[in-house]
Amino acid sequence: MHPISIISLGPGDPELITLKGLRRLRQADAIYCPATVQPDGSLASRAADILRALDIDLAAIRPFPVAMRDDRAAALADYGAAVERIAAECAEGRRVAVTAEGDAGFYSSSGYVSALLAERGLSTERIAGIPAFVACAASEGVVIAEQTEETDILTTLASADELLGRVAAGRSVVLMKPSRYASAVKEALAQAPDGVAFHYFEHTGADAERAFYSCRRDAILERRFPYFSLLIVRRG
Repeated sequence: MHPISIISLGPGDPELITLKGLRRLRQADAIYCPATVQPDGSLASRAADILRALDIDLAAIRPFPVAMRDDRAAALADYGAAVERIAAECAEGRRVAVTAEGDAGFYSSSGYVSALLAERGLSTERIAGIPAFVACAASEGVVIAEQTEETDILTTLASADELLGRVAAGRSVVLMKPSRYASAVKEALAQAPDGVAFHYFEHTGADAERAFYSCRRDAILERRFPYFSLLIVRRG
């Protein structure tokens, strides 16, 4: 039985997938991609869109619905249903892959799938990818950290003081999913001294029409911080 490939697709730009990841996609008979259910009942999948841009055989693409709610019980049930389908295809001798946006080992829901596959005794291999914050920094020539500078990667923030304290201590800070704590970020924007640089990104590498970048505090304060946004904050 072939190992199941957990393939990192990168931040959204099809050209940023690794050669190894692309090779595994081309070898796969079935490729499972997480998707969200739209109001009309159709499935929307950014991962599937990337595969189509890479000219992957459409017959191999298997979008599967994942509930997007704070209550993760529904999502876990969806992952379980996908794993049932994956296991069945593996039993028939097919080469199976599962996609992950960004890097599969970095805040990725593919970890749930990997764990469920391991419980069944199914072997996996994980193909590394470029996480969103690395691609964002590259797109605008932003340095994330240098020399002995430490970097904190946060998905939650208790207060503006917490963020400014980390920067004052000489750390650079990557703020993932800032929509969850937008008020604390905007308070920090208003309070930070001139020597602190804020780099704000939306939809970088995934949607050219919606992509947005600014290092101007007034412009950042006007943004609504959608789901696909992040900030890099460090001493200027």
